[in-house]
Amino acid sequence: MILFRRASEFSLSQLHQVMVLAFSDYVIQMDMPLADFERMIRARGFDAELSWVATDNEQLVGFWFIGKQDAYPGTIYAVSTGTAPKARGKGIASKLFAKVEEYAAQQGYHHVQLEVITSNTAAVKAYEKLGFQTKRNFQCFSLHKAAFTDRNSERMPVPADWAEIEPKAAGLWERAPSWQNTAFAIRALADGVTAYKIEQNGQLAGYIAFTRKTGAVMQIAVAPDKRRQGYATALLTAAFANMNKEALTFINLDEGDETIMQALSKLGATKTLQQYEMHRALQTSTAHGQESVLTTP
Repeated sequence: MILFRRASEFSLSQLHQVMVLAFSDYVIQMDMPLADFERMIRARGFDAELSWVATDNEQLVGFWFIGKQDAYPGTIYAVSTGTAPKARGKGIASKLFAKVEEYAAQQGYHHVQLEVITSNTAAVKAYEKLGFQTKRNFQCFSLHKAAFTDRNSERMPVPADWAEIEPKAAGLWERAPSWQNTAFAIRALADGVTAYKIEQNGQLAGYIAFTRKTGAVMQIAVAPDKRRQGYATALLTAAFANMNKEALTFINLDEGDETIMQALSKLGATKTLQQYEMHRALQTSTAHGQESVLTTP
């Protein structure tokens, strides 16, 4: 018998296990260790009370893990969604979303968003059936050190505390970061994130925030009047010099940010995948369509 329950009733290890199971046949490999799972959900604002899981004979078979951030007081975020392969075709994903929607709306939330890989057409169509619409197109990149070794810049980034950069960061953006790269996510990872800055005449001219463990660049930005002058090159050089990784990764950059798109291409980065950022208004009661394969990392 399939039952729908809050994720707060289960241990972190159990939630991790069902996600690994649901992603066992995913379009990209997602064999994520428990420590990395905990890190991911913490950075994305996971809330076990807002999250729902499905059980079949006490075994976890499906989930909608939900996150929240203070910067988006009326919005919830699908940290990850999935259904175990053997449990698909039973309406689990859509029924889980109905639970998520009903409870979140009761708590005063009015909006939900998520990301999905564009090539995962089954999931895209399923989310569209649930009423989600694409709002932004994201690009992901990898920048290998070997393609970057001959780059030089006269700029000299210096280490910085994120708390010092955060109040000034938005003034340098062309487009806002995706959910998993917000200031909230950087603060949530705390010492796991390293930041460098460049200042000119006492003003913030550019900065980068990245994780040494994974090589993920969470944010990089250069002031509008300083672009195309080697600032991004200097910041990326500092990142490579301060981590033991052969490549930097950039997850979910808004393709409408022409500056970063052009800069990464010029610096030798290659595209790895594309994602849609999809949004939907929450309602207290909704007619949900039939179950499809819904899986979101």
